[in-house]
This record gives sequence, structure tokens and C-alpha cells, in this order.
Amino acid sequence: MNQNLNLESFVERLYEEKKFPTDLEKEVIDQIKSDLLNQLEDRINAVIIGNLSTEKLEEFNTLLDADTADEQMQEFFLSAIPDLSQLIAAELLVFKQSYLA
Repeated sequence: MNQNLNLESFVERLYEEKKFPTDLEKEVIDQIKSDLLNQLEDRINAVIIGNLSTEKLEEFNTLLDADTADEQMQEFFLSAIPDLSQLIAAELLVFKQSYLA
């Protein structure tokens, strides 16, 4: 939940920095932000999955099958990928640079 709020804030700042026309309809703005958030989540998920060992990937699949709570998944990822925060931060930076370019 907290991570999602942080991503939404990040997307909000990206939208503002992109300097879209001010006369866009609210529905269009909401769709842009939703698309950005989905793209960002996809890229973060790819970074996470790409940094799991084969053994941890199998463990992750087991957790998925068990419909594990989000908090437990976060704990799993933090223990499975020691530098997860840095990897996500780097991906956020790359995403921002490519989006604002």
C-alpha cells in the first residue's frame, strides 16, 4: 500500500514535469496517469523477477499459488534481493529519464 502511494506520487510528479497542455479533460489526465503507473509497475516487476535466482523464482511461484499477502511478498523480495531498493531506485530514474526525454 505504501509503495503504491509512493509510485502514485512519482507518477504525479512525472505528469507535472512533462508539462502537458493545461486544457486536457480530467478523464484524459487520469488515463495518462493510470497508463504511466501500469508501465512503471510492469518495469519494476520485471526488475524484481529478473533479479531472482532460479531457486527464489520457484519459491516466488509457490507464494503466488498460495495467494500470499502483499506484506509477505514484500518481505520475501527484500530477503531474496538484498539490494532491491537500489535496483528499484535505478529503474525509477531510467523510467523518468526516458519518459521526459
